[in-house]
Amino acid sequence: MSTAAPRILVIEDSLMLIRPLCRMVNKQGFVAVPVTSMAEVRQALADDPRFMAAVADYCLPDAPNGEVLPLLLENRIPTVVLTAHNDMQTRERVLCMPVVDYIPKESPSAFEYVMKMLRRIRINPGIKVLVVDDSQAVRQFLRLQLERHLYQVLEAADAEEALGILRHESGIKLVLTDHDMPGMDGVRMTSTVRRFLDHTRLAIIGISGSQDPTMTARFIKAGADDYLQKPFNYEEFFCRVTRNVEFVENLQALQESANKDPLSGLSNRRHFFEQVASLRHNYSVAVLDIDLFKRINDGFGHDIGDQVICQTARLLESFFPDDIIARFGGEEFVILAQPLDAPDMLRQLDKLRRALANLSISTPLGDLRFTVSIGMAAAEEADISTLLKQADNYLYQAKHNGRNQVCGGIIDQTSDPASVASA
Repeated sequence: MSTAAPRILVIEDSLMLIRPLCRMVNKQGFVAVPVTSMAEVRQALADDPRFMAAVADYCLPDAPNGEVLPLLLENRIPTVVLTAHNDMQTRERVLCMPVVDYIPKESPSAFEYVMKMLRRIRINPGIKVLVVDDSQAVRQFLRLQLERHLYQVLEAADAEEALGILRHESGIKLVLTDHDMPGMDGVRMTSTVRRFLDHTRLAIIGISGSQDPTMTARFIKAGADDYLQKPFNYEEFFCRVTRNVEFVENLQALQESANKDPLSGLSNRRHFFEQVASLRHNYSVAVLDIDLFKRINDGFGHDIGDQVICQTARLLESFFPDDIIARFGGEEFVILAQPLDAPDMLRQLDKLRRALANLSISTPLGDLRFTVSIGMAAAEEADISTLLKQADNYLYQAKHNGRNQVCGGIIDQTSDPASVASA
């Protein structure tokens, strides 16, 4: 069942602006709901108040002084203000409200920045930010600011509490830490964090009211990504928060693209060996090959062949959710399971084989069914290359015996290889 696209309330009295703005909103995968007056805003909210966000002009014909903003905020709609008013008084009045941001229309990149804010409103609820400060008032202030951008906010009153949270809480992408705290200070805490969480896992922004001119360099050299001098204004604060969160996201995206097979979404060959390098020698390895895959590509087309690859990958993940799975290339996949339990591995592999044999893929040429052959090798003390070679030998045996089979065993044992054939 498909999920409806998030709705964005676009409030702008100029038809010259509202049309391109709505096109841009729709292009981002949202549904733009255009209105041109305060009265139309009230009607839209009465019809259905479920909006992910609003892009609101400050001055409307029937609401010339930002009267629409309290209405949107009362309805808990995250609001990006887009306005031709760029005087300091209006800016301060707007930013005193819990709006997401204030964007002057005169900026050449105003619409692009609005789209960026909408993307962040969609993404930020899944992002955790840890605020570390011994002052409860400061923590509360930072929490309120971050929640305007819909981040999940965690708090720690000192460095020790923060380190405990970081070791046990997943999904934290940003830490905001004060320097002057009892016990371990912010610089020392930053250095400690970097021993177990690198820049691809989270960003750190140091904060201090100290006039020490070396403070920025001390934080950066300890592993921080940025530094804020107290007092700071709201817009600077959020520019830095957003930039650092996006920096971590971009690093993680680059890392994922380097580690993942683009078609199946599984680990690629290089990443498989990187993961195995950190494991002890006590595991089972299976090599799976789709039978007669060239015939599938030649007979049904490469797009159907790609579907076969992806369906196989999803079932592999379903049957081996806690194990290392990789696509080695073409129609070949590898599974590495720990701890060593060869009989259980063989049984699970055969369940997978039968599930794939029962799978049907609809194509323009009719339903397609396919089978796989699997070779498995296990050992208490053997390197990965030896196990892969032996698993390949068992795979050849499964192919030679008629395909659609699982063959395998424990190497360096006197017993015959275990074999599970298709019914």
